[in-house]
Amino acid sequence: MWSFLERLLDSSTFSPHGICLLWEPELIWLHVISDAIIAASYFSIPFALAILVSKRRDFQFGWMAWPFAAFILACGLTHVFSIYTLWVPIYGLEGLLKALTAIASIFTAVLLWPLIPRILAIPTEAQLREAHVALAEEGRQRQHSEFLLERFREAEANESKIRQAQKMEAVGQLTGGIAHDFNNILTVITGTIDILSDAVTHNRQLVEITGLIRDAADRGASLTRHLLAFARKQPLQPSDVDVNALMVDTIELLRPTIGDHVDIDFRPMPDLPRALVDSNQLVTAIINLALNARDAMPKGGRLRIETRTAELKPSDVHGHDGLAAGDYVAIALIDNGQGIAEADLAKVFEPFFTTKDVGKGTGVGLSMVYGFVKQSNGHIALDSEVGRGTRVMLYLPRAAMVSPAVVPERRQPDVRGARETVLVVEDDRLVRSYVLTQIESLGYTTRSANNGSEALVVLDSGAPVDLLFTDVIMPGAMNGRDLATEAQKRRPGLRVLFTSGYTENAIDQDGKLEQGILFLAKPYSRAQLARMLRVALREEEAARAREPAE
Repeated sequence: MWSFLERLLDSSTFSPHGICLLWEPELIWLHVISDAIIAASYFSIPFALAILVSKRRDFQFGWMAWPFAAFILACGLTHVFSIYTLWVPIYGLEGLLKALTAIASIFTAVLLWPLIPRILAIPTEAQLREAHVALAEEGRQRQHSEFLLERFREAEANESKIRQAQKMEAVGQLTGGIAHDFNNILTVITGTIDILSDAVTHNRQLVEITGLIRDAADRGASLTRHLLAFARKQPLQPSDVDVNALMVDTIELLRPTIGDHVDIDFRPMPDLPRALVDSNQLVTAIINLALNARDAMPKGGRLRIETRTAELKPSDVHGHDGLAAGDYVAIALIDNGQGIAEADLAKVFEPFFTTKDVGKGTGVGLSMVYGFVKQSNGHIALDSEVGRGTRVMLYLPRAAMVSPAVVPERRQPDVRGARETVLVVEDDRLVRSYVLTQIESLGYTTRSANNGSEALVVLDSGAPVDLLFTDVIMPGAMNGRDLATEAQKRRPGLRVLFTSGYTENAIDQDGKLEQGILFLAKPYSRAQLARMLRVALREEEAARAREPAE
């Protein structure tokens, strides 16, 4: 082996390659410069590959750069030896280098050819541009699809709100009609029980029975008031109200009712604007909500009541019919009770729906609050989670201006009549008979009519009439308000007292009684009837009594 290498590397018998070129300078330097340039170019390629692989470690075929770089480096060295052998005949060493280069080329080729399909699969710049355009288009389509999906969800949510509103409206109309007829029945029961109780004072057992009947009638009247509140058919008397002061008084009423096991934490906002609302109905609504909170905390807890200002933006009122964007006075009631299941949240304002056990709730408290707030042009929002409590927000419209303080009457009018004539207009036979009996027992003369047409006939007859006492809702083309208008055309200055189970917007505007309207809500007691008759007949005297002393 050593002798073979000695013979291969022995250059003593060889002549330099320059002899073959006859030592022509032009040929010598042409080969030298050309081989030098080729060698330099070859040597630069491995450096370029090294930089590429080191900077782009994500390069898919980076490992192929190293055998390829070795092959190129060997190629460069062969050109260096070609220059050297022009003067030194080391052809054996040059042959060994070429043999190594041949081996490197074979190894590189074996690795390279299988990579050709994979290299060809790499997308071209044009393909990448097309893919980018397609991806951008897919992105736009996805955005459009997401936009359509969001619109669909909004439409579905609005449709759900509309269905809920329609359902609530339908239930409201039904409950309003039932409450109207039920109030007529209760009017007779409530009034006649007073007469009966006066007649049986000597019999203790009958007195107890009449007391039970009165309690049952009061419960029925309370139920119909709640139903009318939900149906938004109760007549309201809104005024500007100092909510903070009203809440202080209401909490004082609540403390003994709600019990010591529930701590009431009142947090009023200083300088709170006044609200335009019926104060009596607001107190009733707060009490209902507080009692619900108490029932949700059987083992005790905390009820936090806060007052604040709030702004409802157009996006907040979207989907809520009749609710206007703007500034409101807000009341928040927050408890840490049992909470309400998510499946029940959509039904909590429906009448007779309750999450309480049988016999522990009528299911009309929240529906009454809902109807009252909506009728007051406000809004109610309820958030709850099982185990974490409930939060109820009442949004009430702000008062535009402060109403003047009302000076109490300087004396109460006599409730007995002075033989004045009262024209009673009532389409329900039982109620009409009862009212006529009661009014006559109070010292008045009565005339009666079944509807507006009959009442106008009485007025046209010239019969004396001092007061028109008429139901608001009556069958036929003429309601109580229409009758009052026609009656006062025939008898200018005629006093009018309205009564009804609900008004159906006949004597009110959006549930708020018009200025100067006298109204006696059904059912009413004998004492309430007597008082309102005197107020109506002595309106001028009552007005003078309300004037401040000079």
